[in-house]
Amino acid sequence: MKKRVVVFALILFLLITGCSNNKETKLSNIKNVSINISNVSSSGATILIKDTNKNPYKYEEWYEIEAKINNKWVKVNPIIKDYGFNLVKYNVNENNEVKFIIDWEWLYGKLEPGNYRLLKRVNNKYIGVEFNIEK
Repeated sequence: MKKRVVVFALILFLLITGCSNNKETKLSNIKNVSINISNVSSSGATILIKDTNKNPYKYEEWYEIEAKINNKWVKVNPIIKDYGFNLVKYNVNENNEVKFIIDWEWLYGKLEPGNYRLLKRVNNKYIGVEFNIEK
């Protein structure tokens, strides 16, 4: 019985400490998948994902933005509490690409000058692309 209580307490501790909002997201190197960013402004950007796999992944609208603070990636807090993304998944086109025109102002507001990265989820892994907002 004592072992079960200790194991339960340890699992609970790991769950609580592992769910910190400031935990840095680890990116994956996903074979034959690349991500690029263009048309960056303080309120949005264009994301282009290229997937040359024989069976390409499907891509969702979900994204998250992190800011680089003291050489660590920290999640940018949304300006609204209750939000969500459409559950639609997109296929790559005939050029093996999928493009997202992202307006993050509704979710994060206009970003202040600094270093950021945008994350996209791919099959329960994360890819990201860094960008700067200039003064």
